[in-house]
Amino acid sequence: MSSPPLSPWCSQSSGGAVVLRPPEFDCARVVQTREEMLILLNRGAASLLVDLAACSRVCACCGVPALVRVFRRARALGTAFHVIAPRNAQARRALDDAQRVSREPFPLVSTSEA
Repeated sequence: MSSPPLSPWCSQSSGGAVVLRPPEFDCARVVQTREEMLILLNRGAASLLVDLAACSRVCACCGVPALVRVFRRARALGTAFHVIAPRNAQARRALDDAQRVSREPFPLVSTSEA
């Protein structure tokens, strides 16, 4: 049985790190993207980076909970997980709000720190 192909916004390094660069992380795309991230984690990705630098939108009602779900799975598997977003990005607001209220904040770094 062959593995399903990665989405066009997903790439994997030779070291096993997987980088996702979704154009949007809204309710229309979040289920597909979340499931892809969970599949990659379950296949043994060495680390998972979600790069939202070029992302035009992150939905607070479904995008942020999806990132929290993936972070929990990564933590359970012992896999490094980071969300990368520039401080001035529109997508960053929902992520910063989630960081302030979450009991389990996921690692969020600006592009200058990555």
